Amino acid sequence: MKEFINQTDDSDWAVGVIDTASGYSAIKIEVNGEPLDLQDWRVSIGASSDEVSLERGDGEERLVLVKVEDTWWVYHNGHTSRVSVVERGAVSTFDSMGGLTSPMPGKILSVMASVGEPVDKGQTLLILEAMKMENRICSPVDGIVSAIHFEAGDQVNQGAILIAIEESD
Repeated sequence: MKEFINQTDDSDWAVGVIDTASGYSAIKIEVNGEPLDLQDWRVSIGASSDEVSLERGDGEERLVLVKVEDTWWVYHNGHTSRVSVVERGAVSTFDSMGGLTSPMPGKILSVMASVGEPVDKGQTLLILEAMKMENRICSPVDGIVSAIHFEAGDQVNQGAILIAIEESD
């Protein structure tokens, strides 16, 4: 799952999409913490996978997410904002496991945090290479890094706890 979180607009959008046998599907769309009815939205992915479009009704409302280099941007109702992307595995296991887990087997390319460092929700903490793709593992909460279990160059298994974070109040 990829979760896109708006960082700079007046409204707080969170969009979660997954790849299914019939194409991409939105599994979560929230505005300011309020869920939207998913049946109203269609999801499409551009040919390069660097563009995600969500459209409601007969095109009456459209939300476009576009990746430019390492940054994702959202365009909605005439406004453009930068968004963070939380890779699958990170958010879904944080509450139950207390740490960010590897969404798949891979190799740690870089660690971008240190123990004791304060981190913000959406901040990239490490980069995991898996299936020849770089996956940014981001913090799902504001907090302080309490442990880093791997370093650059290490191989990890799916589900391995990568980083532990103590959530801020």
